[in-house]
Amino acid sequence: MVYKYLGQRIREERTKYRLTQEQLAEAAQVNESYVGQVERGEKNPSLETVVNIARSLGVTVDYLLQEEINVEPNGLINELVSLAKNKEPDELRLMLNIWRMISEYSSQLKKK
Repeated sequence: MVYKYLGQRIREERTKYRLTQEQLAEAAQVNESYVGQVERGEKNPSLETVVNIARSLGVTVDYLLQEEINVEPNGLINELVSLAKNKEPDELRLMLNIWRMISEYSSQLKKK
């Protein structure tokens, strides 16, 4: 987990809703200076703190924790290939099945 991405997302969400660090800190039950340190990637918050911050911002924890990825098609393909390298056939089958389930679920959500 790269904490600078976590901090960037927190700052983006906080500023999107025009919250100050003080307001977010109060809502998440942490110190104002701590929020700044997390946003700058200087502090690694506990899971409980991430949950409180996510709840305060109205976003999911997984959204805050996802790492930045290259969204260009070739970049995404390269990322997938690098994840699959050196995996056993059983692991690759599992990864493929999970991918299929996620893809099917995503398609169902789009239809709603």
